[in-house]
Amino acid sequence: MKTPAELWQEIEQTEVNAGTLAFWWLYQAGIVLKSPGGTVLAVDPYLSESVLRSYQLPRGVPAPLDPADTDVAALLATHSHEDHLDPDSIEPFLRPPGTRFIGPPMAAAVVEATGIDPARITEVSRGDEVTVGDIAVRAVHARHMFGLEPTPDAVGYVLSCGGVAVYHSGDTEYDSEIVSDTRGVGTSLVCINGTTGNMNAHEAAMLAWQQEARLAVPFHYGLWRDPDYGEGATLDPQVFAGTYGKLNPAGRVHILEPAARVVIDAAGLVD
Repeated sequence: MKTPAELWQEIEQTEVNAGTLAFWWLYQAGIVLKSPGGTVLAVDPYLSESVLRSYQLPRGVPAPLDPADTDVAALLATHSHEDHLDPDSIEPFLRPPGTRFIGPPMAAAVVEATGIDPARITEVSRGDEVTVGDIAVRAVHARHMFGLEPTPDAVGYVLSCGGVAVYHSGDTEYDSEIVSDTRGVGTSLVCINGTTGNMNAHEAAMLAWQQEARLAVPFHYGLWRDPDYGEGATLDPQVFAGTYGKLNPAGRVHILEPAARVVIDAAGLVD
Protein backbone atom coordinates (compact mmCIF):
# COMPACT_ATOMS: atom_id res chain seq x y z
CA MET A 1 0.00 0.00 0.00
CA LYS A 2 1.18 3.54 -0.70
CA THR A 3 2.65 5.64 2.09
CA PRO A 4 0.59 8.45 3.68
CA ALA A 5 2.66 11.03 1.78
CA GLU A 6 2.14 9.16 -1.49
CA LEU A 7 -1.61 9.00 -0.86
CA TRP A 8 -1.86 12.75 -0.32
CA GLN A 9 0.26 13.34 -3.42
CA GLU A 10 -2.13 11.15 -5.42
CA ILE A 11 -5.14 13.05 -4.07
CA GLU A 12 -3.55 16.38 -4.95
CA GLN A 13 -2.55 15.27 -8.44
CA THR A 14 -5.80 13.51 -9.36
CA GLU A 15 -7.81 15.43 -11.94
CA VAL A 16 -11.48 14.61 -11.57
CA ASN A 17 -13.48 14.65 -14.79
CA ALA A 18 -16.70 16.62 -15.09
CA GLY A 19 -19.71 14.52 -14.10
CA THR A 20 -17.71 12.40 -11.66
CA LEU A 21 -16.42 12.41 -8.09
CA ALA A 22 -13.36 10.59 -6.72
CA PHE A 23 -12.89 9.29 -3.20
CA TRP A 24 -10.41 7.30 -1.15
CA TRP A 25 -11.29 5.09 1.85
CA LEU A 26 -9.29 5.58 5.08
CA TYR A 27 -10.76 2.56 6.96
CA GLN A 28 -13.82 2.65 9.23
CA ALA A 29 -16.06 5.46 7.88
CA GLY A 30 -13.25 7.78 6.82
CA ILE A 31 -13.06 9.05 3.26
CA VAL A 32 -11.44 11.85 1.30
CA LEU A 33 -13.61 13.13 -1.56
CA LYS A 34 -12.50 15.26 -4.53
CA SER A 35 -14.59 17.12 -7.11
CA PRO A 36 -13.96 18.27 -10.69
CA GLY A 37 -13.36 21.77 -9.34
CA GLY A 38 -10.55 20.47 -7.14
CA THR A 39 -12.49 20.77 -3.87
CA VAL A 40 -11.26 18.20 -1.33
CA LEU A 41 -13.29 17.15 1.71
CA ALA A 42 -12.32 14.77 4.51
CA VAL A 43 -15.28 13.00 6.13
CA ASP A 44 -14.96 11.10 9.45
CA PRO A 45 -11.20 10.40 9.15
CA TYR A 46 -9.73 8.51 12.12
CA LEU A 47 -5.95 8.66 11.77
CA SER A 48 -4.48 8.42 15.27
CA GLU A 49 -4.50 6.21 18.36
CA SER A 50 -6.85 8.44 20.39
CA VAL A 51 -9.33 5.61 20.99
CA LEU A 52 -6.53 3.66 22.67
CA ARG A 53 -6.68 6.29 25.43
CA SER A 54 -10.44 6.36 25.77
CA TYR A 55 -11.50 2.75 25.08
CA GLN A 56 -8.20 0.84 25.09
CA LEU A 57 -8.66 -0.08 21.43
CA PRO A 58 -5.44 -0.02 19.42
CA ARG A 59 -5.52 0.39 15.66
CA GLY A 60 -5.26 -2.88 13.82
CA VAL A 61 -3.76 -1.18 10.76
CA PRO A 62 -1.49 1.83 10.18
CA ALA A 63 -3.14 5.14 9.33
CA PRO A 64 -3.18 5.54 5.52
CA LEU A 65 -2.99 9.35 5.66
CA ASP A 66 -1.24 11.93 7.84
CA PRO A 67 -3.51 14.93 8.50
CA ALA A 68 -0.43 17.14 8.77
CA ASP A 69 0.21 16.50 5.04
CA THR A 70 -3.21 17.67 3.94
CA ASP A 71 -4.83 20.90 2.83
CA VAL A 72 -8.55 20.18 2.56
CA ALA A 73 -11.35 22.66 1.98
CA ALA A 74 -13.35 21.23 4.88
CA LEU A 75 -13.22 18.59 7.57
CA LEU A 76 -16.64 16.99 8.13
CA ALA A 77 -17.77 14.83 11.03
CA THR A 78 -21.09 13.00 11.20
CA HIS A 79 -20.98 13.01 15.01
CA SER A 80 -18.65 13.48 17.95
CA HIS A 81 -17.37 9.93 18.58
CA GLU A 82 -13.59 9.78 18.40
CA ASP A 83 -13.41 7.28 15.54
CA HIS A 84 -15.32 9.85 13.44
CA LEU A 85 -14.07 13.10 14.93
CA ASP A 86 -10.49 12.20 15.81
CA PRO A 87 -9.33 14.61 18.54
CA ASP A 88 -5.69 14.16 17.56
CA SER A 89 -6.41 15.10 13.93
CA ILE A 90 -8.46 18.26 14.43
CA GLU A 91 -5.54 20.65 14.79
CA PRO A 92 -3.44 19.33 11.87
CA PHE A 93 -6.44 19.17 9.53
CA LEU A 94 -7.46 22.71 10.45
CA ARG A 95 -3.94 24.17 10.44
CA PRO A 96 -4.41 25.64 6.93
CA PRO A 97 -6.33 28.87 7.62
CA GLY A 98 -8.82 28.28 4.82
CA THR A 99 -10.02 24.88 6.08
CA ARG A 100 -13.53 24.80 7.56
CA PHE A 101 -15.18 22.37 9.96
CA ILE A 102 -18.72 21.13 9.35
CA GLY A 103 -20.62 18.95 11.80
CA PRO A 104 -23.51 18.68 14.26
CA PRO A 105 -23.49 20.74 17.48
CA MET A 106 -21.79 18.21 19.77
CA ALA A 107 -18.98 17.76 17.26
CA ALA A 108 -18.71 21.50 16.64
CA ALA A 109 -18.30 22.05 20.39
CA VAL A 110 -15.37 19.62 20.47
CA VAL A 111 -13.66 21.51 17.65
CA GLU A 112 -14.32 24.93 19.17
CA ALA A 113 -12.81 23.71 22.47
CA THR A 114 -9.48 23.21 20.67
CA GLY A 115 -9.29 26.97 20.08
CA ILE A 116 -10.42 27.03 16.44
CA ASP A 117 -12.04 30.33 15.46
CA PRO A 118 -15.83 29.80 15.64
CA ALA A 119 -16.14 31.63 12.31
CA ARG A 120 -14.52 28.57 10.68
CA ILE A 121 -17.06 26.17 12.22
CA THR A 122 -20.45 25.45 10.65
CA GLU A 123 -23.01 23.57 12.74
CA VAL A 124 -25.48 21.44 10.80
CA SER A 125 -28.60 19.48 11.62
CA ARG A 126 -30.85 17.32 9.47
CA GLY A 127 -31.97 19.25 6.40
CA ASP A 128 -29.23 21.87 6.48
CA GLU A 129 -27.28 22.48 3.28
CA VAL A 130 -23.79 23.98 3.00
CA THR A 131 -21.73 24.64 -0.13
CA VAL A 132 -17.98 24.01 -0.12
CA GLY A 133 -16.40 24.95 -3.43
CA ASP A 134 -18.36 23.06 -6.06
CA ILE A 135 -19.67 20.44 -3.60
CA ALA A 136 -23.11 20.69 -1.97
CA VAL A 137 -23.24 19.14 1.52
CA ARG A 138 -26.68 18.16 2.85
CA ALA A 139 -27.11 16.79 6.37
CA VAL A 140 -29.57 13.89 6.55
CA HIS A 141 -31.15 11.80 9.27
CA ALA A 142 -29.15 9.36 11.39
CA ARG A 143 -30.03 7.46 14.56
CA HIS A 144 -27.01 6.70 16.68
CA MET A 145 -27.94 6.35 20.34
CA PHE A 146 -25.00 4.14 21.35
CA GLY A 147 -25.54 3.46 25.06
CA LEU A 148 -22.16 4.55 26.42
CA GLU A 149 -22.08 7.78 24.42
CA PRO A 150 -25.40 8.66 22.80
CA THR A 151 -25.22 11.24 20.03
CA PRO A 152 -28.77 12.49 19.48
CA ASP A 153 -27.54 15.06 16.95
CA ALA A 154 -25.68 12.60 14.68
CA VAL A 155 -26.25 13.07 10.95
CA GLY A 156 -25.34 11.46 7.66
CA TYR A 157 -24.37 13.45 4.58
CA VAL A 158 -25.33 13.58 0.93
CA LEU A 159 -22.40 15.07 -1.00
CA SER A 160 -23.24 16.15 -4.52
CA CYS A 161 -21.67 17.90 -7.49
CA GLY A 162 -22.66 18.11 -11.14
CA GLY A 163 -25.45 15.56 -10.89
CA VAL A 164 -23.37 13.02 -8.91
CA ALA A 165 -24.50 12.30 -5.35
CA VAL A 166 -23.00 10.05 -2.69
CA TYR A 167 -24.55 9.20 0.68
CA HIS A 168 -22.25 8.82 3.70
CA SER A 169 -24.05 7.10 6.56
CA GLY A 170 -21.61 7.84 9.37
CA ASP A 171 -22.84 5.73 12.30
CA THR A 172 -26.52 4.87 12.34
CA GLU A 173 -29.08 2.21 12.98
CA TYR A 174 -31.59 1.42 10.25
CA ASP A 175 -34.33 4.05 10.11
CA SER A 176 -36.92 4.64 7.39
CA GLU A 177 -36.36 8.39 7.82
CA ILE A 178 -32.96 7.90 6.19
CA VAL A 179 -34.70 6.47 3.14
CA SER A 180 -36.95 9.52 3.01
CA ASP A 181 -33.92 11.82 3.04
CA THR A 182 -31.78 9.92 0.54
CA ARG A 183 -33.94 7.98 -1.94
CA GLY A 184 -32.45 8.06 -5.43
CA VAL A 185 -28.89 8.79 -4.35
CA GLY A 186 -26.42 7.40 -6.89
CA THR A 187 -23.85 5.87 -4.52
CA SER A 188 -24.53 4.76 -0.95
CA LEU A 189 -21.74 4.27 1.61
CA VAL A 190 -23.30 2.37 4.50
CA CYS A 191 -21.99 1.15 7.86
CA ILE A 192 -22.23 -2.63 8.26
CA ASN A 193 -20.56 -3.56 11.55
CA GLY A 194 -23.83 -4.19 13.43
CA THR A 195 -22.56 -3.23 16.88
CA THR A 196 -22.26 -0.05 18.97
CA GLY A 197 -25.45 1.41 17.54
CA ASN A 198 -24.95 0.65 13.86
CA MET A 199 -26.75 -1.30 11.15
CA ASN A 200 -25.61 -4.82 10.54
CA ALA A 201 -24.73 -5.97 7.04
CA HIS A 202 -28.27 -7.15 6.27
CA GLU A 203 -29.94 -3.96 7.49
CA ALA A 204 -27.44 -1.88 5.53
CA ALA A 205 -28.22 -3.89 2.39
CA MET A 206 -31.93 -3.25 2.90
CA LEU A 207 -31.29 0.48 3.31
CA ALA A 208 -29.24 0.69 0.10
CA TRP A 209 -31.95 -1.26 -1.76
CA GLN A 210 -34.69 1.04 -0.47
CA GLN A 211 -32.62 4.08 -1.39
CA GLU A 212 -32.59 2.77 -4.98
CA ALA A 213 -28.85 3.42 -5.06
CA ARG A 214 -27.06 2.55 -8.29
CA LEU A 215 -23.93 1.57 -6.35
CA ALA A 216 -23.84 0.16 -2.80
CA VAL A 217 -20.58 0.42 -0.85
CA PRO A 218 -20.19 -1.16 2.60
CA PHE A 219 -17.81 0.42 5.13
CA HIS A 220 -17.17 0.90 8.86
CA TYR A 221 -14.90 -2.08 9.33
CA GLY A 222 -11.19 -2.87 8.99
CA LEU A 223 -9.82 -0.43 11.58
CA TRP A 224 -9.78 -2.53 14.76
CA ARG A 225 -9.03 -6.21 15.18
CA ASP A 226 -12.25 -8.07 14.39
CA PRO A 227 -12.90 -9.19 18.03
CA ASP A 228 -12.69 -5.54 19.13
CA TYR A 229 -15.87 -4.71 17.22
CA GLY A 230 -17.85 -6.79 19.71
CA GLU A 231 -19.87 -9.97 19.73
CA GLY A 232 -22.13 -10.41 16.73
CA ALA A 233 -20.37 -7.89 14.49
CA THR A 234 -20.91 -8.31 10.74
CA LEU A 235 -17.58 -7.25 9.30
CA ASP A 236 -17.40 -9.28 6.09
CA PRO A 237 -18.46 -7.03 3.18
CA GLN A 238 -19.29 -10.15 1.18
CA VAL A 239 -22.15 -10.80 3.61
CA PHE A 240 -23.52 -7.38 2.68
CA ALA A 241 -22.99 -8.12 -1.01
CA GLY A 242 -24.84 -11.43 -0.74
CA THR A 243 -27.89 -9.92 0.92
CA TYR A 244 -27.93 -6.92 -1.40
CA GLY A 245 -27.69 -9.19 -4.41
CA LYS A 246 -30.83 -11.05 -3.30
CA LEU A 247 -32.74 -7.80 -2.78
CA ASN A 248 -31.50 -6.17 -5.97
CA PRO A 249 -30.08 -8.68 -8.46
CA ALA A 250 -29.44 -5.87 -10.94
CA GLY A 251 -27.62 -3.76 -8.36
CA ARG A 252 -23.89 -3.32 -8.01
CA VAL A 253 -21.66 -3.54 -4.92
CA HIS A 254 -18.15 -2.21 -4.66
CA ILE A 255 -15.81 -3.61 -1.99
CA LEU A 256 -13.36 -0.91 -0.93
CA GLU A 257 -9.61 -1.23 -0.74
CA PRO A 258 -7.91 1.17 1.69
CA ALA A 259 -6.33 4.23 0.06
CA ALA A 260 -7.45 3.11 -3.42
CA ARG A 261 -9.09 5.71 -5.64
CA VAL A 262 -12.75 5.12 -6.50
CA VAL A 263 -14.39 7.15 -9.28
CA ILE A 264 -18.16 7.42 -9.48
CA ASP A 265 -20.66 9.12 -11.75
CA ALA A 266 -24.43 9.50 -11.60
CA ALA A 267 -24.88 5.84 -12.56
CA GLY A 268 -22.41 4.49 -10.00
CA LEU A 269 -18.90 3.14 -10.44
CA VAL A 270 -16.79 4.35 -13.36
CA ASP A 271 -14.83 1.36 -14.70
